[in-house]
Amino acid sequence: MERERATIKMVARDAGVSQATVSRVLNQPNLVKPETRDAVYAAMAENNYVPPAAARPPAEKQGVIGLALHDVGLAVVAEVIRALSTEFSEHGFNLMLINTCGERNVAKFFRDHSSYRRTIDGLIAFSMKLDEEGAAFFHSLDLPIVLMQSRCPSVRSISTNNYLGGQDATEYLLSRGYHQIAFVGWNEDDERVQARLAGYRSAIAACRGSGAQEIIERDSLSEAGGHAATLRIFEPRQSGRPVPDAVFYACDTMAVGGLRFFRERRIAIPDAVGVVGFDDIAIAPVVGLTTMQQFFHEKARLARTYLERRISGRDDHLGTDELSVTPRIMVRETTR
Repeated sequence: MERERATIKMVARDAGVSQATVSRVLNQPNLVKPETRDAVYAAMAENNYVPPAAARPPAEKQGVIGLALHDVGLAVVAEVIRALSTEFSEHGFNLMLINTCGERNVAKFFRDHSSYRRTIDGLIAFSMKLDEEGAAFFHSLDLPIVLMQSRCPSVRSISTNNYLGGQDATEYLLSRGYHQIAFVGWNEDDERVQARLAGYRSAIAACRGSGAQEIIERDSLSEAGGHAATLRIFEPRQSGRPVPDAVFYACDTMAVGGLRFFRERRIAIPDAVGVVGFDDIAIAPVVGLTTMQQFFHEKARLARTYLERRISGRDDHLGTDELSVTPRIMVRETTR
């Protein structure tokens, strides 16, 4: 038997609120108490309720894909925008940038900014956080979403195998004759840098017999942060810690800061010190940086293919698969 189509009355009943409150949650969620909002979203998910505004027929689709970013100042974001904009424009879509101004909980942002839900047909959230409750919220809106550089079991996720990337970068430096390799990263709460560090540690542990030791420094995810972390590693020298002959930077932006330090101190690259970054952003080939390529254009293609099928109605599968892309070493002038 076909299930009865959910109505706002059914949602209100199961949430224990009025229909007016349900309507307010849909249109002005910032005016509703968080606990009430959560109850309504849970009832929407339980009843598979799709708000009328979200249930536009294909003819009324806008042809717009939202790209949610929590920090538009990151250098890697420019690469992501370029890859996605090219991919989607070639297939008849426009890309709308949505700056969440530091808010990484993508569901919370869209609950508080309901106007975006009426202007986009699909959403890509770059390096944002989404839990099961948040996934149910987007499902209740019938708004297909793709996570890039993060994951949630209930939605399509496209990420980088950061562990293997960190391991491969370190192993490459070891294969080129470097023995003491330092790691430079940023906030330890970031899952990406955690995984890259774990890969680095795995490679170092595998060659402990050769005397390799872990040398780890952190600073802000910026060129200045990379410079400051490199200074602490090399000058002044910390007692009991070896001087590295190579540095693996967890992102190219920090690697650029490290290269500035080496240039200021007249330290020869790559003979005295080898350098490997991560991301392969636009400046990497300009400065000759050996780095781990993230295949942003391939990730853009995967995101576009999934969202296009969902939006056109050719695929009603929610797409809970996690796609992980393994980065590849791009050898340039900063390594032997």
